[in-house]
Amino acid sequence: MKTAQVIGFGGVDRIQIIDVPAPKPGIGEVLIRIKACGLNGSDILQREGIYPGGPKPPFFPGSEAAGIVEMHGSGVNGPPIGTAVTFLTSGGAHAEFATVKADSCIPLPETLTFVEGAAFPVHYLTAYHALTTVAHAKPGETVVIHAAAGGLGTAAVQIARILGLKILATASTPEKRRRVVELGADLAVDYSDFESACRDLTGGNGPALILDSIGGDIFRRSLALLPPLGRLVVMSISSNETPKIDAASLLFRSKSVSGIHLSALLTQRELIRRSLEELMNWIGAGKIRIQVGHTLPLASLREAHTLLASRKSYGKIVLTT
Repeated sequence: MKTAQVIGFGGVDRIQIIDVPAPKPGIGEVLIRIKACGLNGSDILQREGIYPGGPKPPFFPGSEAAGIVEMHGSGVNGPPIGTAVTFLTSGGAHAEFATVKADSCIPLPETLTFVEGAAFPVHYLTAYHALTTVAHAKPGETVVIHAAAGGLGTAAVQIARILGLKILATASTPEKRRRVVELGADLAVDYSDFESACRDLTGGNGPALILDSIGGDIFRRSLALLPPLGRLVVMSISSNETPKIDAASLLFRSKSVSGIHLSALLTQRELIRRSLEELMNWIGAGKIRIQVGHTLPLASLREAHTLLASRKSYGKIVLTT
C-alpha cells in the first residue's frame, strides 16, 4: 500500500510516499481502506519538529481519515465489514489502509461523502467543545473567531451561529470574508483593526468570547480587547509564537484564558458521544455544511503541506487515495 512517511524534521522534502505491506488488525482493531484523509496544522508542525510531544522521525503522519471497514481483528463485534466510517488516530492516516481501534470509528452518515467525512473529526469536535465545554457560550453573546476561513474557523462559525452567538470573524482576503459571512458571521474583517470593529458591533462593550488559533500578536491584542469576565480560548497556535500571559492582568481585569486540545477530551467517552450525536443531527438537518476548500491526491502531499502553510487556503484540505 501507499503511505506517507516523514523521514526527518524540516521542509516538505522530508515527506515521501512509500510502499509498505498493508497492516493487519490486532485485538480490538479494524482495518480501514482509506478513501480520504484530512490535513491539519499539527501535521505541518510535526513535520517541522516543533509540535510539543510530537513523534520523532521516521514516522507515519495523519490523524483523521474516512473509509470502509475491510477486516476485523479478534474481539471486534462492530462496526460491520463494509461500513463507511471516519476516525481519529495518533498517526498513519495519510495512507491507503490503516488499523484503528474499533471503538474509535464514527459511522459516516449517507449525507456525507468520504471527503467530507475526512474533514470532520478534528475541526468540528474541537470547535464544538471550545465553544460549549470550555467557553460555556451563551445565546446572545458576541464571539470573535480568528482565522475564520480555515478548516477550524469555518467549523467554529457554523457552530457559533447554531448556538445563537453574534459573530465577528477575521480573515485575510475579501473573498474569504465574503464566504465566512455567507456561513453565518455577522461581520468579517481583516486583522488590521478588528478591535474597533468589535467595539462598534458590541456598542463599546467588547466580546464575551474570543477563539484564537493564531497566537502571537493576535493573541496579545485579543487578550487586551477582552472586557471583565471575558473568555479567550486557544484552539491552536499557527504562528508558532506562544506569548506569555500576565497573571496579574487576568486577576485584576477578571479575564480568563483557556486552551483546548482534542486529545485531552477523547478519554471522556460520554462527552464525546453526546457531542458527536449533536453534531451529526445538525449535519443531517443541514445546519452544518462541511467546508472542503481543496482536494488533492495523496501523491500531492507535499503540495498540500505547502498550500496549508501558505495560509492561502479556504476551509479544509483533504487528500484522496
